[in-house]
Amino acid sequence: MKIIRASFQIEERNELRGGIENIERAGRTCYKSDGKSTENSADGFVRGLIKRKHLSVLEHGDMIFEISDRHIYENVAEGLQFLRDSGKQPPMLEMTNVNQRYIVSGNIRAWLEFFGYSSLAGRYFIGHFDPVFIQGMGFIDEDAEPDPRVQQIHYVDLSDPLEKLAHLRQTVRFTVDRGVSHEFVRHRKMSFCQESTRYCNYADERFDREITVIRPCYLDEDTEGYALWKRQCMSAETAYFALLNFGLLPQEARAVLPTSTKTELVMTGNLRAWQHFFDLRAKRLTGAAHPQAEEVAVPLHELFKALYPNTII
Repeated sequence: MKIIRASFQIEERNELRGGIENIERAGRTCYKSDGKSTENSADGFVRGLIKRKHLSVLEHGDMIFEISDRHIYENVAEGLQFLRDSGKQPPMLEMTNVNQRYIVSGNIRAWLEFFGYSSLAGRYFIGHFDPVFIQGMGFIDEDAEPDPRVQQIHYVDLSDPLEKLAHLRQTVRFTVDRGVSHEFVRHRKMSFCQESTRYCNYADERFDREITVIRPCYLDEDTEGYALWKRQCMSAETAYFALLNFGLLPQEARAVLPTSTKTELVMTGNLRAWQHFFDLRAKRLTGAAHPQAEEVAVPLHELFKALYPNTII
């Protein structure tokens, strides 16, 4: 059994082709298949996601557009409102109008949902998307040419803090225990990919044939409490491997794994979603967070404030 401390890593987001590399990197977290990534593997990986309808992973990529024609911006707003009035859940597109600068953004899944609703406004944007996301999806305008009144922009082009809050997305990879991950995935405006105990078999060589657990930050190593926690985790590991040897699948044997079991959780959200995360998990605006949540959230908050000094508070 391996014991490690909780940690986090801010991941660099590649905006090329709608963030297709971000999508692959996040998606491979679920099966811990990072070793299968190659220079040209992202296209096939994304096609596989779309074929299997695993569209949630596409939320880790995004596209941002500046619109020169106000009527297009209004068409998007009207299209989203029409969906609400029809009782449908509208795609999670973000819209800002700061000093007559019209910007619309969204993760790739949101854009595909927008195109799938056959919205007339979709025809202005679909020509700007990489074919790997569009071809074969059955969209009416999948062969449309890019509309010159709609221009793709990037994070560096966002100047106003309100624009950054809405359109600038950041990805963080957490290494935490399963209890903390259960709390973090409650932030519904975020997008998630998580190491799966259904498909990860910790008896495999790539996991060194052992489970990994997160050390509780509130237990000193030389105390009886720590010794008791460690013994229980080791007992759970023994039971897990015994159940695998008995013939259970990993998704069945995982029933005995402790809450302390390590998981990797990839979270992507715009800066507004991250601000809400910090309000709850680092700033204690609704009361103290779990100590192991604060263990990663507090230093991450300080790092975000340094990266985005006029936006994150």
